[in-house]
Amino acid sequence: MNLTFEGFLKGYCRELSGQQSLSFRKLVERATTVAPRVAEPLFLLALAQGKAEYVLGLSEGSWMEEGYRGVLSLYDQAGSLASLCSEDKLPNRYANVWRAYRGVKEKPAANRRVNALMRKRTLKALEESGVTRYGLCRALHLNKGNVYAYLAGDDSKVSRETARRIMEYAEERSTQEGAGRPVRVAG
Repeated sequence: MNLTFEGFLKGYCRELSGQQSLSFRKLVERATTVAPRVAEPLFLLALAQGKAEYVLGLSEGSWMEEGYRGVLSLYDQAGSLASLCSEDKLPNRYANVWRAYRGVKEKPAANRRVNALMRKRTLKALEESGVTRYGLCRALHLNKGNVYAYLAGDDSKVSRETARRIMEYAEERSTQEGAGRPVRVAG
């Protein structure tokens, strides 16, 4: 996924305003009346599109004007939107928008890290239970190629939910199979 900050802001403004239009005039009207949470992503979108002065003019006399002027001043000092957001100088409500973007942007990598951890537990449980990979695929009705690739180390082949299903099934079978096995005593 190649999500840009501007693309995220467009979707976020649509979601928070409850309308599909990205007209700055309509968004400012919504922010001042029924959807105040759209104010911050709206102004960041205006900065990204070079329309900050226009939106500032639309917000004149509203509760948003002072905040917009402060962020515009910080933007002028930083020189770019990327450096403004990454320098941690934004007021908290604007910084929350940046953090929401980073969360969405980094979610696939986080899911792959979690999948890798679950894969290790799954392989251990499969080894203990004696369940074959093929048997696992049949029992859970999963694509054999994707499961084999995942268990071989390609953490992008299955979703986080599927990885969890695989792990839980393998661990459940491991405890069922392990209960009937004789325990080996060292020495």
